[in-house]
Order: sequence, then structure tokens, then C-alpha cells
Amino acid sequence: MPISIANVEALIDRELARIAQPDLVARIKELLVPVRSEPVGWDYGEPGQTYPCWIVAYDPETNLAFAYSEHGFGPSYPWGMFWHGPDQSMGMDSSWYLSLEDVFRESIAWHGDNPPGYEVG
Repeated sequence: MPISIANVEALIDRELARIAQPDLVARIKELLVPVRSEPVGWDYGEPGQTYPCWIVAYDPETNLAFAYSEHGFGPSYPWGMFWHGPDQSMGMDSSWYLSLEDVFRESIAWHGDNPPGYEVG
């Protein structure tokens, strides 16, 4: 069964509830956008191949989109970030993470501190 907007919104809520750092939660909420699906380029398949990505947040300062996808790197690392635009691509695996928290902490959109000993899950 295909994933729906409601499913993705519920995932976001669960991910936010797991984050213990209030300023990070506030930053993510500041960048949340209405959830929508967009085709995003997949550089490891046929030329022009795309996969659906659910855009969940966007940072206009950096033009960075944050997404959830069950495709591409998604089965193992469903939360990713990429430059938003007409030629957008899912990029490399180093931009895809296990959690919404990890993708934000590793992005240039996060200007705060990470907890001592923090490591990407």
C-alpha cells in the first residue's frame, strides 16, 4: 500500500517526540512545510530515473529540502536532504539518515549545539 500524507505527518510527529533538545525541535518546526510528494532524481539508475520523496521541511536560506522516502536509500536510511530545484537529486548516501533528528543535526540548516557524545544513529 502506498504511503500517504497522513502517514508521513504521523512519522514526523513520532520523530519530533523522540528529540529531547527543545531548540532543535523548534528549528525543525520552523522549517516544516505542508507535506508533499515530488519526483527526485536517482543518480544510480537509468538516466532520468526518479523516485518519489515526501518533502517535509525546507530551509529557504540554504535552499535545502528535507525529505522522507521509501525508495533509493530509503529502505535503510529514509530521511534525507538535498538541494531543492528543477534538477534536484537524492544525491549520495551520505545525505540520508535513520532519523529526522540525524538529518537536521548534520545539515547546514542547524546552527545549534549537539549533545556531548552525539553520534549519528
